[in-house]
Amino acid sequence: MRMPSLKFPYGLKVRFVLIISCLILFTSVILSWFLIEKQGELIHQELEKRGESLVKNLAYNSEYGVLVESRDLLRNLTRGLAQQEDVAYIVIQDRMGDILVELTQKTFTAYACREKDHIVSEAFKKEGLFKRYYSSEENGDEFCSFSYPVQTTKVARSKEELGMISGEPAGFGIKEKIGVAHVGMSLANMHKQIASMKSIIVLLTALVVAIGILLTVFLVNIIVKPIQRLVFATDKVANGDLAQMVKINRRDEIGLLAYAFNRMTNSLKESREKIEEYNRTLENKVKERTVDLERTTRLLQAEYNRLDAIINSPNLGIVIEDKDCNIKFMNRSLIDIFGDQIGQKCYQTFKGRKEKCEICPIDEILVKGKKSFTYLDQDSQGNYYELAAAPFQDETGERYILETLRDITGQKELEMQVRDHTRNLERANAELENALKDLKQTQAQLVQAGKMAAIGELAAGVAHELNNPLSGILGYCQFALEKISQKPLTELTAEDLANYSQYLKDMEQQSKRCKAIIQNLLKFSRASVKQDFQPTDVNSVLRETFAFVKHQLERHKVKLEQELSASLSPVAGHPSQLQQVFTNLILNAIQAMPEGGKLSVLTTSSEDKKSLEISFADTGKGISKEDLGKIFEPFFTTKKVGQGTGLGLSVTYGIVKDHGGDIKVESTEGEGSTFTVVLPWKTKSDGSDSQDQHDHPEGMVVTSSRPDGQASA
Repeated sequence: MRMPSLKFPYGLKVRFVLIISCLILFTSVILSWFLIEKQGELIHQELEKRGESLVKNLAYNSEYGVLVESRDLLRNLTRGLAQQEDVAYIVIQDRMGDILVELTQKTFTAYACREKDHIVSEAFKKEGLFKRYYSSEENGDEFCSFSYPVQTTKVARSKEELGMISGEPAGFGIKEKIGVAHVGMSLANMHKQIASMKSIIVLLTALVVAIGILLTVFLVNIIVKPIQRLVFATDKVANGDLAQMVKINRRDEIGLLAYAFNRMTNSLKESREKIEEYNRTLENKVKERTVDLERTTRLLQAEYNRLDAIINSPNLGIVIEDKDCNIKFMNRSLIDIFGDQIGQKCYQTFKGRKEKCEICPIDEILVKGKKSFTYLDQDSQGNYYELAAAPFQDETGERYILETLRDITGQKELEMQVRDHTRNLERANAELENALKDLKQTQAQLVQAGKMAAIGELAAGVAHELNNPLSGILGYCQFALEKISQKPLTELTAEDLANYSQYLKDMEQQSKRCKAIIQNLLKFSRASVKQDFQPTDVNSVLRETFAFVKHQLERHKVKLEQELSASLSPVAGHPSQLQQVFTNLILNAIQAMPEGGKLSVLTTSSEDKKSLEISFADTGKGISKEDLGKIFEPFFTTKKVGQGTGLGLSVTYGIVKDHGGDIKVESTEGEGSTFTVVLPWKTKSDGSDSQDQHDHPEGMVVTSSRPDGQASA
C-alpha cells in the first residue's frame, strides 16, 4: 500500500502561513484602529483642557482691568496669549456686554467672525464655563469657543469695622460678575497631529505585519521540515524497513516525537524477532501444553469424583431452587427420600403445602439481599432438618439459592429432653433466688433502721436541695397559668401548645431531679440507690442547667458567659447527678454576688488530654482562707440561719467523687471564686470511692486572700 500524495506541495506549510498571517493582519488592524481612536480622543481632551485653563486664567488676570475698564491694560494682558498659533480670537466684555478688548487672527474669515460674535453674545448670558464647537462654511476650519465670567469679590463691613486700623476685614465676601472672557481655539493643529499620528501608526502596523509574516514563514519551516522527515521514515517502516531511523536533534515536542518514533521502530524490530523465535519454538510449546492439559484433566476428574462424593453424601441433602421456588437440582440423598422432584415447587415437595412458607429462604436471600440464611425446619414426614441457604449464580447471570439440609431429628429429641430437665432446674433456682431476695430485703431493712437517726439529722437539708427544682416547677406553673388566664384555651395557637408542652417536659425533668436529689441524700447517708453510668454530653447537661436557672440569673442581675468547647467527647456519668452538681455551683455563685455580677462557665480538656474540666468563675465576694478547708464538709455554711444547711457542696463533692473526678477551688477575696470540676474520660473499672464524702478532698487546690472571712459556700 503506497502513501497517498499531497494535493499540492507543502500544503500544511501554506495553510499555517495563511492562517497565522491573517490572524496577525486582523489583530494589527484592530489594534491600530483602537490606538488611532484613543490617541485622537486624548488629543481632543488635551485641547479642551488647555482652552479651559486659558480662559479661566484670562478671566482671573483681567479682573482689575475690567473693573477699571482699562483697555490698554487688558490689551497688554492678551497680546502674548493671542500670538499663540492655535488661539483664533480673544474677547473681553464688561458687565454690560460691551467689548473692551478683541483680538483675532488674520486668517479668521468673515463667516467665522459672525459666528464668533453670535457665540460671544450667547455665552454672555451663561453662568460658569461655556463651551461651543463650530466650523466655517467658507474653508471648513473648525473652532472651539471657551467663555468664563470675570468675577470680583465684594466684602460687606459694618460701621464699627470701618474704623478698624489693621487686621483682616470682619465682613464676608460676595462673588459678583463684572464681565466675560472669551477664547477661541482653532482645531487645525489638532487635526494635523491626529493625521500625523495615524500615518505613524499605519506605517508601524504594516512593519509589524511584515515582520510577523516573515517570522511565521521561518517558524513554519522549522516545524514542517521535521514532520516531512517523519512522514518519509514512517512510509519506509510501513514497507518493512524497520532499520529506518529519524535523526532530529531537538529538545522540543518534535524531538520527543522523533525519539518516540525511533523507540517504536526498535520495539517493532525486537517484537518481530521475538515472533520469529516464538514460531520456531511453537511446536515444542504445543507438546508441553498438551502434556499439561492431560495432567490437568486427570486432576479435574479426581476433584469431580471428590465433589460428587460430597454432594451425594447420604447424610447431607442439597437442593438448588430459583426465585419462583422451582427445584432445579436435587442430590441423590434427597431423591432417595422424596423421589425425583426436579421442576416441582419446593414447598409442595418438602412441606406438603399449596403456598409458599412463611419463612422462605428465597425471600431472605434473593429479595432481602442476605448473604446467608440458617434456620431449623420440619418436613411433612415429621423429621427435623438444619437448613443453610446461600445465593448462587450460573454462567448466564441467573440467580438461584443453594440449600443444604442436615437431618438432626435424633439431636432434636435429645435437646427436648435436656430442655425439660433445664426447666425443672430453673424453677428450683427461681425459688432459691426468691428466698435469697427476701433475706436481703430483711437485712437491708435492719441496716436502714439503724441509720434513721443520721437521716433525721439530714432532713433539714432536703428543703435546701429540693427548693431549687421545686422553685423552677412552681415558676413554670405560675407562668403557664398567667398565660392561660390572658388567652382562652380556644384561642391557643400551635406555638402556644408547643410552649406549654415544653413547660410540662421541663417540670417533668425537674421532678425527676427531685427524685435524684433524694437519692443523693440517701447516698450521702450510706443508703444510696445504685445508678448506672452512661455516655453523657456535658455541654448538653450544662445547657439544660442554664435554661433551668435562667430566671434566678436574671432576677439577681447575674450575666452568664459560656464558652463550651464543641470538640469534647462524652464522659461516663449520670446526667441528672451532673446537672445537680452544676446547679449547686451556679446557685452558690449567684448567692456570692448579691449585687449582681458575671458568671463565666468554660469547658475544655486538661493538658494531659485525660480528663474534662468544667470551670465556674464568679465575680463575687470570694471565700476566706480559713473557710476554704471546710466548704465541702457536711452542714458547714457561712449563710444566715434559714438560708442554707451546708449540704450543697458536700453532696456536689460526693457526686463528683462517684464519677471518679475531683473539684478544684481558687478564690481571691473581693474578686471572686473559681470552682473547677474535673471528670475523667474513663472511670476506674472497680468503681470504688477512694474517699468518703465527709472527708476533706486531698489534692484540692484552694487559694484565698479575703480579710473578712465570709464564705460563699
